[in-house]
Amino acid sequence: MINTWANNRIDDFRTNYERMGLKASGNWGRELDFIKDETNDKLNIKFYAPAYTEQLVKGRKPNKSQDKEGLKAWVGWAGSTFLKKWVDDKGLNINPFAVAWKIAREGWRVPNSNNSGKLLDDVLSFSKVEELAKLIGSDIEKDLRTEILKK
Repeated sequence: MINTWANNRIDDFRTNYERMGLKASGNWGRELDFIKDETNDKLNIKFYAPAYTEQLVKGRKPNKSQDKEGLKAWVGWAGSTFLKKWVDDKGLNINPFAVAWKIAREGWRVPNSNNSGKLLDDVLSFSKVEELAKLIGSDIEKDLRTEILKK
């Protein structure tokens, strides 16, 4: 039951990512995972996401190095890979290299008009954590009943 709950949250993260229009390469949703570590008295669920999740939730600072060669290299890579795909997927009539240049020079802030910054918070809400607590309590109650019946 706990695995099902965690897998449902992964699905919810993917759905929220798509709903918010954050999809660029699509890799973020594919790379989500979780690990459950359970002992007799402890349950630990860790969700794993790509390193750039922080930028999706908090924004991105400008490139640390603003030297022209470094900027050109990053803009060339970003403009020809994920930003090209993002511009195409959105049907935008803008140059992905111009988008990359602006990002490299200025970064971006979250929240903004296109991103509330709630990618994770919308999914791991109090009610969802409460749902997990009830599942755990239900499992403990079943275990206790079984133990009592055995004795």
